[in-house]
Amino acid sequence: MKFDTIVIGGGMAGLSAALRLAEAGQKALLMASGQSALHFSSGSVDLLESEGDPRAALPAFMAANPHHPYGKVGMTHIEASLADLQRHCAEEGLSLFRQEHNHQRLTPIGTLKSTWLSPETCACVTDAPVPDTLLLATLEGFRDFHPALAAANLATHPRFAHCRILTGEIRIPQLAEFSRNPHEFRSADIARLCDKHHLLADLAREISRMVMECGEPGCRHIVLPACLSLGLVGPRLSDLEKRTGCTIREVATMPPSLIGMRMQEALKRRFIALGGTFLTSERVLGARYEGNRVVGVHTQNGDDQLFEADNFVLASGSFFSRGLESRLRGIREPIFDADVLSLEERDTWAGRRLFDHHPFMGFGVKTDEMLRVLRGGKPLANLYGAGSVLAHYDPIKEGSGSGVAVATGWQAAGHILAEG
Repeated sequence: MKFDTIVIGGGMAGLSAALRLAEAGQKALLMASGQSALHFSSGSVDLLESEGDPRAALPAFMAANPHHPYGKVGMTHIEASLADLQRHCAEEGLSLFRQEHNHQRLTPIGTLKSTWLSPETCACVTDAPVPDTLLLATLEGFRDFHPALAAANLATHPRFAHCRILTGEIRIPQLAEFSRNPHEFRSADIARLCDKHHLLADLAREISRMVMECGEPGCRHIVLPACLSLGLVGPRLSDLEKRTGCTIREVATMPPSLIGMRMQEALKRRFIALGGTFLTSERVLGARYEGNRVVGVHTQNGDDQLFEADNFVLASGSFFSRGLESRLRGIREPIFDADVLSLEERDTWAGRRLFDHHPFMGFGVKTDEMLRVLRGGKPLANLYGAGSVLAHYDPIKEGSGSGVAVATGWQAAGHILAEG
């Protein structure tokens, strides 16, 4: 079977490319090898670490970093890609919040992380006043969110100097019956139980009990770990708010992160609704070529089964997703053997201390100004790169990871459509 475009990678970059192509009427195939990095993400979209509006800081940043992927996309297209992401998510009932500057989301350890877009259900610090009292709560037996640790860290932030931060624990008997070991729950386990059984009344009673026992009857702001649904949680939180009279927000937990998983599923549903084909557990191993063009790719199912297309997008991720491989003799891109930015001496790949700058974070596939992947120093005419497989950017240091993924995926699709 032949497609207009095949997108390799089911994370944010791959989905952003696939959505634009499918919406434009292309016959698009997205091939995902399994879980993407979204299963381990907060579900927020970082644009650029910056005081104030990161969009105002981007022109100077791109001028200072001429090889950065943002520079190959351009300011206008970066903004358009993020607006498209918001629109697609909204179509699937996942509303994303933003301000005219970065806001701060609460992390599972109680620190605050600057970001550009967040699901509206997330616990974030915005321009609104911080409440006088905040209750951080977990569910009994849940190991991946510790309210006391989060409260202690959050209390050190100047915005919370006047805020009394309390902690609590929700006790739901059904959780103990769900597992042989009630202390081995993960967020997905609890979410499956909540999706299967009608626990809203029990949760509401427990939240009301916590508020009454916390010593602050006026406490009306609650933060829970994201574990109440595998699907869209907004309606469930709204129901709980009506039952309790509290404002309830959620915080991403240690992996697996349900907030990231929900975003992936929402974008996947949207892609399929637009006519796209999504294949999972399909790891691409190699490609065939005619001159400077890719004609098809094959997977672990065998070289004789060729997936053909007019164009391809490489959005296979970095080392974590095996889009890049670290070998004794250097870094390798395993599917197309693309040109890779690296350093010869392995001792220079990482800093000496954990929080030092690590050069390997900027390793990745080289592309031309149109994001076409280079192989042997020359661009492959119909293969475009997107997301964390790309070279010349450090998503952690810059606070740009998901922003680059969205922008480059969207722009790669734009180049393909312009050629069409």
